[in-house]
Amino acid sequence: MKLMKHITIALVLCAIPAVALGQSVSCDDCTHVMSVYYGDGGLIAEADGDMVTYVATCEGVTRTGELMPNDDGMVAMLLDHDNGLACHGDDDGNGFEIGPIMDGGWYWLTMESNSAVGGLVSMDVLENETVDIADAGEGVEMVMGKGAVLLTETATGRTGLLPNILPEMPTAAPAKCGFKGAATAASPASPVQSKCMLGDGGTILLMTSTNAITGATVRVMDKASVTRPGGTGSVTIVADLWGNGSGHYVATHADTDNGISAMRGQPSVAMGTGRAATRLTGVTYTLSLSTGGPGAGSEITSGTAVGGVDFTEADSAATITVEADSAYCSKDNNHSATVNITATMSTATDADQVVPSVARNATSGAVGSTSFTVMCPAASANPGQELVPENPFPTE
Repeated sequence: MKLMKHITIALVLCAIPAVALGQSVSCDDCTHVMSVYYGDGGLIAEADGDMVTYVATCEGVTRTGELMPNDDGMVAMLLDHDNGLACHGDDDGNGFEIGPIMDGGWYWLTMESNSAVGGLVSMDVLENETVDIADAGEGVEMVMGKGAVLLTETATGRTGLLPNILPEMPTAAPAKCGFKGAATAASPASPVQSKCMLGDGGTILLMTSTNAITGATVRVMDKASVTRPGGTGSVTIVADLWGNGSGHYVATHADTDNGISAMRGQPSVAMGTGRAATRLTGVTYTLSLSTGGPGAGSEITSGTAVGGVDFTEADSAATITVEADSAYCSKDNNHSATVNITATMSTATDADQVVPSVARNATSGAVGSTSFTVMCPAASANPGQELVPENPFPTE
């Protein structure tokens, strides 16, 4: 009773329908349709504007009107003989459009002995694939509509609206640009550069070391800690530059070596045997030491250790060596030391070796950075490296 009262109030606010005979009337503001416009009934919906328009066509006669939303933004109306909006014709051209309204509006149809309720269908989904409703034979009358079928059992008059628009599956995200193939004679590598998503040109500085016990290559994460060895031992860390996995490809690649250059900078191959052949090239490195100890704040020059930390450069990679240093770790000293690594490409041409270009600071040429902290070993611990557990590198 409360719902019907609300509808009656809304009807007072709507305009008297205008009738158009033999004319084609369009509704530019209409966003939804009544899936089956047949019989008496009514509707209710949330307006998506200051005024809602409807266009109702039944057996060649078109009626139009406007509805003013109430204080709650709702519109409602009856479809009956009093306002000329009841429709009992079998014409396929019957239709009822309304809008602008929000999704979630619904309507009802009142037949001789029963009523059916259905949703107002958004025009955006009318082109979606529909499914054929199973035919129950002469015992059920079927009236095809837009997005639904009106089913009526002939023996009892029981009726209902059955939607027949299939749900539209979510669109799969496009593949990231990269490469295909395994760089083998049976499966040469080649760029994937069409129908794919380009990334942002970002990079990751990959650091790896060797587990002293297993001999496995393990990743040293950004800001991880490494335990300084004692005696004459050393810890070696290799750093090189890779794409960040957001999607890139190599515009021009060589056919030699089974196209391995098509894998240039791809993080999915960074931990494999082709690392030296596929890392980003034209990269140089700057290292500095910070946090504690007598060398804090010093840039590390290749070949001249600071705080027991030295490095060499070759083939666009930096090989960092950490050794004992009594000024940092001894019975009298216990200083940590943070090693900061910055990767640089000197020219924009270097950055253009992949598409999109490597994101490069136009002033400094910086293309990436990372760091790790060297810690003194615990007195009870055996000298050696505190390695981060193996962690998969991001893949594209």
